[in-house]
Amino acid sequence: MSKSDLLLVARIIDPKNVISIMLSDEMEMSGQIRSFLFHFRIDQFIRLRSLILMNVEDEDLDKFQKHIMKYPLTTFSISHRYYGIDNIRSLLSSIISPNHLRKFKFEGSNNILNEIQWPISCRLEHLTIGYECNWNTVYSILSHLPCLRTLILQDFYNNQFDEIIVTYAHIIQSSHLTSLSLNISSEITINDIESFLSLLPMLTHLRLIGQTPFTDTLLFDGSRWENFIQTKLLLLNKFEFWFTCYALDNQDCPTVESLIVPFRTPFWLELKHWFVKCDYEYNRKFHLYSIPIFQDNFYYPHRGATILHSTLNTVDNHATIIVNVHRLSLELSRITDESIQQHVRMTLYFQIDYFFSNK
Repeated sequence: MSKSDLLLVARIIDPKNVISIMLSDEMEMSGQIRSFLFHFRIDQFIRLRSLILMNVEDEDLDKFQKHIMKYPLTTFSISHRYYGIDNIRSLLSSIISPNHLRKFKFEGSNNILNEIQWPISCRLEHLTIGYECNWNTVYSILSHLPCLRTLILQDFYNNQFDEIIVTYAHIIQSSHLTSLSLNISSEITINDIESFLSLLPMLTHLRLIGQTPFTDTLLFDGSRWENFIQTKLLLLNKFEFWFTCYALDNQDCPTVESLIVPFRTPFWLELKHWFVKCDYEYNRKFHLYSIPIFQDNFYYPHRGATILHSTLNTVDNHATIIVNVHRLSLELSRITDESIQQHVRMTLYFQIDYFFSNK
């Protein structure tokens, strides 16, 4: 929105009737927050329920904080440009304390989240963390938020797991979390994941997206996942994942067929109706993933990443693959008819919020 548009809005909009505000100081909209503060008095938005601040600066944040306690916010999202930890921590504490908040998204240092004094009766139900987050932060959050139902970690990285689980395991076993999404940006093992998920028996939805190749091949073991889900996650009805690993130079190296076979049991196909695909790329990488594909960012490969072999756990190996993404990257100038060899047919249907074309 241009400054002239904002001036017009300020003339025709009654702040008392506004229930949701989204402000951004991202590169293409620099200065929008400060311009908004110039044209509006924050204390007039008495019915505000949802506030989203993107790339907000500390100086502007101070102005919101003076009046934030007056808003019975149910939704709040913030990403900050600078790292004034004390300012952010103070703001978050003031928003969380009244117990109106139900949905919260935070993009910033996990040190801030670790230092928040969560109220004992905090009723937060949906939490998204869009910055680096480790086991310590996850366990701390779950131990302080008994009403949490949905947890989305957009950049999760592994750290010293064993010491942390000993500290928190007895605290969060009563967790009522029903939906968990992890975008994993570091190495992780099946033991780490199983130990964590064992404490979340109420899960009905699980999404595990590997941003980097994993070395623990047990993550690709359909039989192990089947046994774990049947014993620990009895309520799970939606399981989405994307795992990648490199092919090993030895006789024990898996094949596309050996990886997909354990996912062809009645548990996967008849009981759960979960469909899985496995690709082997030109650059000696295996991709094992559920379909439809769910990723924040999806990169469609060019010829340099030719798929040499691909198969599904269903009879129809040429089924349409639906890709649900926020951002899609296509190298249009390099995609040719030969990009995928003749013996592999794959139809892709993309559902996207934003489209990017790399020239």
